[in-house]
Amino acid sequence: MYFKEKAVDIIEFFRSEQKRLHRELYASVNGLTLDEWHYTLPGTGNHIAFILWHCVRTEDNILNLILRERPTLWHEEQWAARLQLPQKVQGTSMPTEEAHNLRLADPAHFLQYAQRVWQEFEGYLAGIDDGGKELSQRTVMVKPLGKMPAIQAIGIVCLSHLFSHLGEISLLLGAQGKQGSAI
Repeated sequence: MYFKEKAVDIIEFFRSEQKRLHRELYASVNGLTLDEWHYTLPGTGNHIAFILWHCVRTEDNILNLILRERPTLWHEEQWAARLQLPQKVQGTSMPTEEAHNLRLADPAHFLQYAQRVWQEFEGYLAGIDDGGKELSQRTVMVKPLGKMPAIQAIGIVCLSHLFSHLGEISLLLGAQGKQGSAI
């Protein structure tokens, strides 16, 4: 299902994996109760609501602030006010207590924001027709990681990093007796 017998350029791979990530993230939270969204294991780990919020805000920041050099959908469409969530932060290095206190009052409304970001990012990748050449030659600043080629900002942050968060969500689902990731 995921593998083809022809050569795949990096953008095609990114598009395929990003769509899979988005499907898995959505499927992991679809149908959860408010308590299940905010379930936390003992320790410093975060709840599903925080993790998914962080993932979507991160993609919005990478796509819009860093790659497109424009305001994020979070700001442009006033999602912070609409969801009653912090305006400026996106979860990186947030103190545990603050992260645990972040609450999604209406997860379905939050998922509208998530789907907007996912649609925009998937559309952005679909519009790249040079196999990632321009993104490989362009350097961007990703805090707190530093300067890197723009293509790595997508691969490292929006795929590798976010797939690790999908693993955290799967763990939290399993701890609640639910099914985690399909693979």
